[in-house]
Amino acid sequence: MAIGPLPNLTASESRLIVLVAAGASRDQIAADPDTKLQPDDVRSAIDAVLVTTGTRTVLHLAAWATAHRIVTQSVHPSGALTIKPQLAPRLTQILSGWASGRSTPELTADFGIAPSTMRGYSKSLLSQLNVDSQPQAVVVGVLAQLVPLNSIDRAWPAEPLAPAAVPQAVAP
Repeated sequence: MAIGPLPNLTASESRLIVLVAAGASRDQIAADPDTKLQPDDVRSAIDAVLVTTGTRTVLHLAAWATAHRIVTQSVHPSGALTIKPQLAPRLTQILSGWASGRSTPELTADFGIAPSTMRGYSKSLLSQLNVDSQPQAVVVGVLAQLVPLNSIDRAWPAEPLAPAAVPQAVAP
């Protein structure tokens, strides 16, 4: 499965992407010694990574990084990774929309629903995926094969991310 080339990322950029996908706060990112960032520099560093990766939002970045296997797991175990949940069509649309780089306000307008309705949908989606943040919902959605790759990038295949190869034990 070819999903496009991976840009050259520094170790600190890769670590920043992992932290963003984990839903880390600005202060948590700045406190991580591998990012080498001051709190006031976090937003500009994230913006620079968005440009480098060609992604629109942190949610799009989380999906992109998961598809490229920079992010390989959710922060906390999620049952959605062992038993694929059956999401309602609207929740699937929201998850795919986030993965494609659409913001929650954009999706709210696209669907013609009230912000309070979208908050309810978002809360339900996080609950069903057993995650506590939108970036983690996108990570779990990609890993659980709920989001087709062409939702992340239209040039990619219209199929879910293939499961990661599990290392086989070597016989003694």
